Amino acid sequence: MKTNLIYKTFASGSILLRGNILLRGSILLPGNILLLGSLLLLASCVKDDLHNIPHPDRGALLVTTDWSTRSSSAPLPDQYILRIGDTEQTVSGETNPFAALLLPGNQRLLAYNQPDGITLNGTVATVNTLPDGTLTPTPSYLFSATRELEIIPDDTLRVTVTMQQRIRQLTLILKLSPGDENRLSRLSATLTGILPAIHLADGSPASDSGKSIIPPFTLTDSDASGTRRHATRAATRSSALSATVRLPGVMPGETQLLTLSLTLSDGHTQTLTTDLTEALRNFGNAPEPLTLDAALQLPTPTGIGGSITDWNVVDNGEVDIH
Repeated sequence: MKTNLIYKTFASGSILLRGNILLRGSILLPGNILLLGSLLLLASCVKDDLHNIPHPDRGALLVTTDWSTRSSSAPLPDQYILRIGDTEQTVSGETNPFAALLLPGNQRLLAYNQPDGITLNGTVATVNTLPDGTLTPTPSYLFSATRELEIIPDDTLRVTVTMQQRIRQLTLILKLSPGDENRLSRLSATLTGILPAIHLADGSPASDSGKSIIPPFTLTDSDASGTRRHATRAATRSSALSATVRLPGVMPGETQLLTLSLTLSDGHTQTLTTDLTEALRNFGNAPEPLTLDAALQLPTPTGIGGSITDWNVVDNGEVDIH
């Protein structure tokens, strides 16, 4: 169908087409073009058709979560929650529309998962306690993030939220002298000064005091940890005690003391304490698992001595000696 267009050019460079259509600063391309009605095309935003918004006084939201900052040991949660005000929804995958339309203006989005071993109360996450009052040693991984929003009426806002890992893995390795594994009958341990609760919005402490955790030490082959004192020295096969825990952090202003209660095969008992405060000072600054090792010297058969010395950070099988 051929359409004849009548137009008039103004000094401003605008073109008036029949049908009261004003194209400001536009270029008229050749071709068959049918323009109907009174349509005014101005420089403006293109309407988003993701939501056919039934209430033009409200806005829609599309949320994409970025999980790229998590550690290699932390799996993605199967589900997580998006919350704005009192409205929340459980979602999965990376991109989801928020179920409710939102009033225009400033809103705050909170995203988080609900891991095992952690209780959520409002915007505070607390590691569960055991009957003896100590913290659950290996809660599942918690992620959370917040984002300030500016909701526009009758439009869809697209945002990306970078999820932050709030739980970090800690492994403690106590290397034994050859043969000492046969002298050790029983061991129990306690680590103090552990942060029990955090705010979901930013991971900051949500408790006034720390709690203790019981690292579950087991006897292993020290070669399994991949550690060696120096890169140029061949690893010596011996035994070690190893324990892995997961923590939201350490309590600011408190000391992190590891206490071991040892029972030897001859019946002798001894308690050893070592200070991990400096080694754990920056524990909350990175998501990747942290491994620390030290040498455990058992008391002599007469009950003399016994010590824990030389804590070092183990990085990919190499020891960073401080």
